[in-house]
Amino acid sequence: MRFLEGRRGYLPIGDYAVIGDTRTAALVARDGAIDWLCGPDFDGDPVFGRLLDQFRGGTFYVGPVSDAERRTTPERAYEDHGPILTTTHPTEGGQLKVTDFMNLPDSLEEAASFGRSVVRLIEAQEGAAEVEICIAPRCDYALNTPDFIRRGPGSWQFTQDGDIVLIDSSIELEIEGSGRLNGRGTLAAGEEGYVTLTITQGGHGHVGGMDAAHKALAATREAWRKRQSKTDFGDGPFSGALKRSLMVLQLLIHAPTGAVIAAPTMGLPEVVGGIRNYDYRYCWLRDAYFVLHAFLDQGLTGEADAFFRWLMAATRETAPELGTLYTVRGDSDVSLQKLQTVEGYRRSAPVQLGNGAATQLQLDAYGSMIMAARAYVEAGGELHPGEGIRLANFADVVVSQWTRPDNGIWEMPDPRRHHTYSKAMCWGALNAVIALVERGVIDADTKLWKAERAAIEALIREEAWNEEIGAFTGAIGEDWLDASVLLMPRIGVIAADDPKMAATYTAIRERLGSGVHLRRYDLREDGLPGVEGYFNACGFWAADYLVRAGRLDDAKTQIKGMLKATTDLGLMAEEHDPETGAQLGNFPQGLSHAGMIAAITAYRSAVKG
Repeated sequence: MRFLEGRRGYLPIGDYAVIGDTRTAALVARDGAIDWLCGPDFDGDPVFGRLLDQFRGGTFYVGPVSDAERRTTPERAYEDHGPILTTTHPTEGGQLKVTDFMNLPDSLEEAASFGRSVVRLIEAQEGAAEVEICIAPRCDYALNTPDFIRRGPGSWQFTQDGDIVLIDSSIELEIEGSGRLNGRGTLAAGEEGYVTLTITQGGHGHVGGMDAAHKALAATREAWRKRQSKTDFGDGPFSGALKRSLMVLQLLIHAPTGAVIAAPTMGLPEVVGGIRNYDYRYCWLRDAYFVLHAFLDQGLTGEADAFFRWLMAATRETAPELGTLYTVRGDSDVSLQKLQTVEGYRRSAPVQLGNGAATQLQLDAYGSMIMAARAYVEAGGELHPGEGIRLANFADVVVSQWTRPDNGIWEMPDPRRHHTYSKAMCWGALNAVIALVERGVIDADTKLWKAERAAIEALIREEAWNEEIGAFTGAIGEDWLDASVLLMPRIGVIAADDPKMAATYTAIRERLGSGVHLRRYDLREDGLPGVEGYFNACGFWAADYLVRAGRLDDAKTQIKGMLKATTDLGLMAEEHDPETGAQLGNFPQGLSHAGMIAAITAYRSAVKG
């Protein structure tokens, strides 16, 4: 089988596109291979996982028979209304077009009868095009290969983790080697073909046949058009980037529950060859405020309502305390294990399944949660009975715990520290709950909260300031810098034009910056080996700060520079390497895109207003 015989190793992370159905997602390589797909949900077992192991991971290829037949690099683009990907492969014999998407149900009720379907439509646009299909699924995190059962011409099935996976193809497929289906065919100009793969429950709800594939494409286009029509991006600055980032956040929604995950991948390294290879297929409370704001700012009230309802339901299980992260089903008990079955992207090992941050103390989560509630209410949302009491209880936990050291937003290993950003978000939590009381949606005495809010502000202004380096530091009494403190004006604890805040911005730019890009904190401050990249969200937080400081020209330059770090499809990973242009970390990253939306929204509002 030529595609696998000519092993092409690991592609750059930025060579991938994402498609999804708001229950799971797939990464499609530029060369036509789907190298990542978990099922039936985001955090399920990878059906295809070559992203983490070029030899054992499994893949789903549709394209020319060999790279030697390509005349030029394939061209790709998303359709206007959503994640429907078209890739054009120029070949020696003609030109091949592949349209990839995941079938998107129009409603949750409809989704109940749908499987998770990847649909790949194939068309010869010029001349005769020879097509190859290779489907090499894996089970148990690449430990096992499935047993295929023939269902009919071009139709097969196998079982993975209790689910029946159905395959249907217009090109005949045969078992070739171990755990692999392969097929070849030639399409004349204008002729079409297809192949679909559906993760089903009980073998129902799959897409099979050319007519069904075309109907699924039309329905998916309409479903995404409806979602995008909720927002009028207009012709304002950076409208294209705004639209693409919202599409990414919508793809990270787990529609059956309303949760929004951090990224659809696991194990993609922040340092190639290093140990920072985390599983991001969960919902972090630290992201909640930014993600909810992105939905509300762009008029996606349905998405915002579903996410807020999930936040309140998930945190009920740990109340009055908050967990650091939760599964899409609202479970905060996330165990951690190191996978021995895969070598890791470019041999970056170990690959972590689960996330050790689940056991950390992250006090900024209280600010993110209560500030999200305030934003939701101020946008017209209503609290359900008992939710106001629960939010007040969260605020009481802040009162009792804000003086404790924690692991901070970046989840640094122990020993815990008095992180400045954590203190600021505790201030934000109390400020938000006081505002909710003043709006009459929570019935509580605010005297103690106001006193503690004042105490936190005094601590930040006096103890987080380091006169010697002329900046607010990453932690009380220490001398290292942290880009997250650029969010303090957004939180409201200090004005952007305060001289100390302006000096902090300058210091962060000098010590953590490379052009428009910013590292999260001083190198090696976390004690982990390896030099990680520049954190994309931090670059957008710098732009947000500049807008609030009234430096609109600088903010525009900052945003423009950061957008140059996106892929050709407008996607961003967690981090970026300015020297090589490489995307680093899990991909696409929700916090990066939420940061982009916040900065662009703030800039557009300032320019307009």
